[in-house]
Amino acid sequence: MNKIKYIFLTLLILSAFTTDSFSQTRRGGYIASLDYSMTFNVGRSSDYLSNPGLWGGAMEIKSFTKNNIAVGVLIGLNVVSKQEENGSTELKNGLITGPQARYLNYSPVMASVGYYFNKGYRNKTIPYIQANVGAYYIWQRLQVGANIIDNDNWHFGAAPQVGVIFNLGKNVGFNISGRYNYAFSAGEPLGNADNNSYSFISANIGFSYLK
Repeated sequence: MNKIKYIFLTLLILSAFTTDSFSQTRRGGYIASLDYSMTFNVGRSSDYLSNPGLWGGAMEIKSFTKNNIAVGVLIGLNVVSKQEENGSTELKNGLITGPQARYLNYSPVMASVGYYFNKGYRNKTIPYIQANVGAYYIWQRLQVGANIIDNDNWHFGAAPQVGVIFNLGKNVGFNISGRYNYAFSAGEPLGNADNNSYSFISANIGFSYLK
């Protein structure tokens, strides 16, 4: 009878370790995320539009090649706009004043590599860092009365990212992340600047499906 108890106890312990090990592994799994995104222009972008953008979103899907490392893709849209009753914009051929509307749309399409600081989905919090590299389609518009000036280009860019996923259970997570986005100069600037680069910070909240 004692031997049966020992065997049962041993099997129970091994089962617990096996279950924990299985639940901790991420390799071969993936994370799909859908986020709401706010935009804060910095640098030259802030000179054109300094107010935050409240319209935006991003989608990510990442596959784990190892328990701590995931590769994936990210696409998004960040929109910033502002209307002024009496604004002024300096262009190469002079200064435009009067009622104005300004727009900036950022559309990133990027590949990503992320490092996760713990190895399994059983953790309540899953912090990570991520590198994103790819392209931005950037559409810029200045409207003064009936006159419209558009400037749109594809830019090579990069975006380091930090974030944390809060495990809610049943393969669902709540995520918070921040990205510093930098799009290198491409094309001609709309104003009198010497380059056409853009930079902004995106603050993101949303939900993830963890598999």
